[in-house]
Amino acid sequence: MFFTQSFRLPICILLLSSFSHAVVVTRDRQIIVTEQNDYSRCKTFPGDASWPSDDDWDDFNKTLGGVLIKTVPSAAPCHSDWPSQFSEQQCAYITSQWNNSAFHARNPTSVDYPYATDFSCMPSNDSSISCALGGYPSYVVDVSKVAHILRAVLFARTRNLRLVIKNTGHDFFGKSLGAGSLGIWTHHLKDVEFYPNFESASYSGPAIKGGSGIQARELYQATDYYNVTVVGGEGSNVGILGGFIQSGGHSPLSSIYGMAADHVLAFELVDANGRFISVTEDDHPDSFWALRGGGGSTFGVVTSVTIKAHPRIDATVTRFNLFTNENFTADLFWQSVHTHFQHFERYADAGAYQYFRLHPLGNDQFWFEMVAFFAPNMTVAEYNALTEPWYTEWADLGVPFSPVTGYYDNYYDAWTAAFPLEIGGTGAGTRIATRILPLENWECDSLLNATVAAIRNITEHGYMTYHFQLKADLLPENSENAVNPAWRNNLDFMFAITHIPLNATPDEWKDIDYRLTYDTMDQIRGLTPTSGSYLGEGDINEPDWQQAFYGSNYQRLYDLKKYYDPDDVFYATTAVGSENWEVVNADNLPIQNGKLCRLVVP
Repeated sequence: MFFTQSFRLPICILLLSSFSHAVVVTRDRQIIVTEQNDYSRCKTFPGDASWPSDDDWDDFNKTLGGVLIKTVPSAAPCHSDWPSQFSEQQCAYITSQWNNSAFHARNPTSVDYPYATDFSCMPSNDSSISCALGGYPSYVVDVSKVAHILRAVLFARTRNLRLVIKNTGHDFFGKSLGAGSLGIWTHHLKDVEFYPNFESASYSGPAIKGGSGIQARELYQATDYYNVTVVGGEGSNVGILGGFIQSGGHSPLSSIYGMAADHVLAFELVDANGRFISVTEDDHPDSFWALRGGGGSTFGVVTSVTIKAHPRIDATVTRFNLFTNENFTADLFWQSVHTHFQHFERYADAGAYQYFRLHPLGNDQFWFEMVAFFAPNMTVAEYNALTEPWYTEWADLGVPFSPVTGYYDNYYDAWTAAFPLEIGGTGAGTRIATRILPLENWECDSLLNATVAAIRNITEHGYMTYHFQLKADLLPENSENAVNPAWRNNLDFMFAITHIPLNATPDEWKDIDYRLTYDTMDQIRGLTPTSGSYLGEGDINEPDWQQAFYGSNYQRLYDLKKYYDPDDVFYATTAVGSENWEVVNADNLPIQNGKLCRLVVP
């Protein structure tokens, strides 16, 4: 059941426009005006005089109905310095599940990519290794209704606490982390409602409204039941109506329909002033523009999203693996990659999508892993006709591959067959950098040659690369939004991936980061000077990140951020306005283990 816009709170905290005072209206209608400390440069941190006492936290929990969680790191049962949690049996289970993104989604603070915690509490067979909160929030509100979010936002605001939002924790930037923060966990907002005939000023047709905690598999199951299709991602455990859609959301259906954010009809959210509002093209149109691609954890806590539903579709899916061997050398391997790249524009124009990985295996050996060639609205015969030129060229090269192709009469079954469960919690510390490779790189043979050569060089230096071949045009029937304009010219969204060892020193960590961000990705940036990267999947150290992640939309987004959230109640790494803050830590690493402080005090 979705929430209405009217609430009667046991204790209502109202805020004056000045941050220096708060008005508390008690149950007996007494009005108490409290004077806050002078505007602090930093968010209140554990150990500060103004940090809430245990009694304060207990009182806050009572107003929430008992859903406040004091954080225990998910791997604490593996560590003897958490004696009340320590359990060898539980540790064995956690270790077995650590690379399962569903495990982290079910935990109020755990994340898929824990490097931003400085690996402060990891599963271990050695129970004497220490476990600390590190970058995890101090407390988390397990949200099941809007009133929980209202109270959390206002408590954080009046107490000058850092506020973070976690849905599933499927994030490469550590945005749901923050030492000394209060977390809002939206994972359990999973209601779904189908509207056969949704009406708005610019749209008339079927629509789906879902809670922001719903995950891709859950939403696709619902849409399959209602015999419709929605534009969402390939990852089954991603919170599809949370940070995914607010960042833009590329999809196996993007070559047909564009980005997921293009199909949003309405949001419901709690804003920085603690108001629960509906946002549509008519109500709060500036926010409607910004929320569709301008990033999560920036303008409010989204509780639900209504999106367009499209007709049921069929699809053909192909998967294969290709390895170098004695007869199929590295040069032939990269010639086959180049041949394949030459067909990308034709595939995208046909509505097709590819997700494949290029793996370095050492000793000049490589692996081409076609996770899925996803061809919506195509029979096997139509797919074969589309790929026949590519397959013929590979046959002439002697490429040793055996594609496995299947046809499915609905999107859900095709998606299930195409995309494996993604891993998370990678103990080796996954670090990524990404780039949107534009159509221009395919319009000139010399530029395409240079692009493939750069990818080969990157892979030969030990970096695995992921590739998402798609286009993401804004369809005429969809309104302009804050999606990075670079996406509208994409043909290949590329990852370069490396890992940080758990025992890396700060200097070693910085060296790994530098080689990824600059030595590696400068090769691609130099070939794509007018393009960018993706706010939802990118490098936390991305240079000129405002331009890379937001493009020409950044100034408008920044102005809206200052207007709607002038006190920066909401902060996240690389989010709009985050350049005004820093996380202070002794080693100056991209982690969330320190106090959040302003660089410029207004």
